[in-house]
Amino acid sequence: MKTADRAAGEAGVRSGGPLIAPTQHSSLFYRTPVRVAAARSETDLLEVLGSTLRGLYRNVHRHALYVSERDDLVPVGELGRGRSAPGLLASLRSRLPEERRHRSIARAQRVPSQGSNESGSLMSVPLLDGRALTGLIVVEAAPSTDFTILDLEVLRGVAAMFSLALQRLRSRETEHSTSDVDRDRKAAGEVQRRLMGPSLPADIGVAVDARYLPALDVGGDFYELTDLGDGQVGGAIGDVSGKGVSAALIMSRVSSDVRRALRSGVGPSAVLRDVNDTLTDLGSEAFVTAACIRLDGRRHKLTVANAGHIPLFVRRASGDVFTFGPPSGTPLGMMPCDYSAEEIDFGPRDLVLLMTDGLVEALDRPSDRMGVELLLRLVKNAPPDPKIVNARILGALNKRKRSKPLDDVTLVALRLDA
Repeated sequence: MKTADRAAGEAGVRSGGPLIAPTQHSSLFYRTPVRVAAARSETDLLEVLGSTLRGLYRNVHRHALYVSERDDLVPVGELGRGRSAPGLLASLRSRLPEERRHRSIARAQRVPSQGSNESGSLMSVPLLDGRALTGLIVVEAAPSTDFTILDLEVLRGVAAMFSLALQRLRSRETEHSTSDVDRDRKAAGEVQRRLMGPSLPADIGVAVDARYLPALDVGGDFYELTDLGDGQVGGAIGDVSGKGVSAALIMSRVSSDVRRALRSGVGPSAVLRDVNDTLTDLGSEAFVTAACIRLDGRRHKLTVANAGHIPLFVRRASGDVFTFGPPSGTPLGMMPCDYSAEEIDFGPRDLVLLMTDGLVEALDRPSDRMGVELLLRLVKNAPPDPKIVNARILGALNKRKRSKPLDDVTLVALRLDA
């Protein structure tokens, strides 16, 4: 009993040998890599594949290209001279021997003609990305004509060439997409930094230094500083749960609401209450810890309200350092809440430091919970200059972390001048 390969080989001899001419084979294989490399899209690649098949094979009845979609193979486009028939894959399946019919047909193989005037032999070669099947090329010879092993090997080479080209194009598209996303995120981060820049007049009598270090290009921390007139400054700092783009979107909404509430002239507790009511009504799952201050340079008073945020650090002109303004309510966005405010004397050369938990979490140690002792020591021993205080804290952070922070870090230092 003849095997399929033997029958195909004999049929190929009877029909005049391979369906490709050696001179065509050599010439096209010299030109095809250059054309493949020049393709700038999958459409271009399909055109090159079709013309290659048309040039390689004579007396071919049909060509078809199938691509993998949801664990199935579906026909696409038109290749070469022959008509791309959706039924060609079904024909290939039906003509496989019973023992191979239930195996994957996505491998290089040829099936002899049925010996009739209605059909020729078939051959199929997979397009692979590593071991993953991305497509299948199926070619049918003219009626009563058979492909040979040489025909199949040439088609295998063509398929390998186009598989690599397709991978290259898709990799390039992914790189471009990633590059666009990275560029957009960096631009968004730059916008964030500009929006949060200190905007206090130089002659207001308050020295300010603010540092904003998102863990990613954009972050969920924010701070606001506003000149309220009559020697008063309003300020706030906050931290949206999470990080990255999702946190940044919520941050932009909350910081805008905080800015509006600060400029309305209400006190710190009212600012937090107004923003909390708005955020709670949105029904968002995110929450925001925040602290709000009012620094009155004429009365020499500092007022603080805290919504689940880290207490502030106060450094007296004498060098004494202490925490001030513990939470008086839940973080913003969790539930309706009334926040209370505390007030202390705040004289010339006194300094107040606001921060987010990305800093204290990075400084946290078993022997120094939340890095409080280290922070107290750093603030106490530094000159009463906001820039120097922040620089020393961030220097300690870099020594402890030795890498990029895992969470956003924000520091705002204000000193009341004489």
